[in-house]
Amino acid sequence: MQTVSGNIKFSPIERLCLALALMVAVVGLGVLGFVIIGNRGLVDAIYMTLVTISTLGMQASDSAGINQAEKIWIILLIIVGIASAMISLSVIVGIIVEGHMRSILGRRKVNMKIASLNEHIIICGYGRMGRSACNNLKHRKEHVVVIDQNDQNTIQAEQNGFLYVLGDASDETTLRSAGIERAKGLITVLDSDAANVFVSLIARDLNPAIRIVARAEKAESESRLIRAGANKAICPHEIGATRLANILTRPGVVDFIDFAAQGLDLEAEQFRVQPESKLVGQSLTQANLPRTTGTLIIALKRSDGTTVFNPHADTVLQVDDVMFVTGERGSMEKLQQQYS
Repeated sequence: MQTVSGNIKFSPIERLCLALALMVAVVGLGVLGFVIIGNRGLVDAIYMTLVTISTLGMQASDSAGINQAEKIWIILLIIVGIASAMISLSVIVGIIVEGHMRSILGRRKVNMKIASLNEHIIICGYGRMGRSACNNLKHRKEHVVVIDQNDQNTIQAEQNGFLYVLGDASDETTLRSAGIERAKGLITVLDSDAANVFVSLIARDLNPAIRIVARAEKAESESRLIRAGANKAICPHEIGATRLANILTRPGVVDFIDFAAQGLDLEAEQFRVQPESKLVGQSLTQANLPRTTGTLIIALKRSDGTTVFNPHADTVLQVDDVMFVTGERGSMEKLQQQYS
């Protein structure tokens, strides 16, 4: 129970309990009246009360033994019983309708939020991997929309603060409801490779520019996912095995990468050179990013797909070059502010 602006507001459960308490009170009052007025036994009093309130009518043998005072009591009990029954019924119906309307209005509000999104990321499947992906993207302040056909998973997603669409991710209508045409990325981590292939195929058809990352249960499925439209296919078992081997053979490298990924004191990020950026046409020496932004370029991926590691200082930056940079916390923000 909450008090708002001097008025008492009851929750649906509290209102339901009050309605039931009203009915119990009327029955108790009726039983007490028959015991006192008609000197009835407890069983007879309960019987006559329930028959009176339910308006079923008494048998002739029961009616013959009713005195004048009991008849008056029955009349009053019928009036009070009908009134309390109507009040209780209206409360119950109100709770049902209110819950239904809240669900409709809540869904409409979610749909309006999704419709307002641009450059968001869609997660197909809110299992263990889907939840981890959502949490990581949330930490990176990305807008996320979850698609799952299990209502328990979507309830969990909503509780965790994510927008969601309840439905089959391989259905075109569901993907459109999640704003597939305006999304910048899609991660599909459904239970089967076939489902992930189908989602990748439809998503690529609906948005040719979207970047798609798909989970592969089997290593041989990675090529199928790529052919279906995924930009990258990830096999968790293969990655896990590689990581275990690297921890044993190259622990220092693994620690460094983890340290950078966690973004504690060191950040690692990629930065695309846009056509309007002041970096276009400048050499790395002229840009002098270590001094101006505190970032260090580890590698440079050209627009033709070739990657240059530890690029030379005379390398000239071009449109759509992707720089892989690292630096102290806050340096990525400086780079974005100065050259985006």
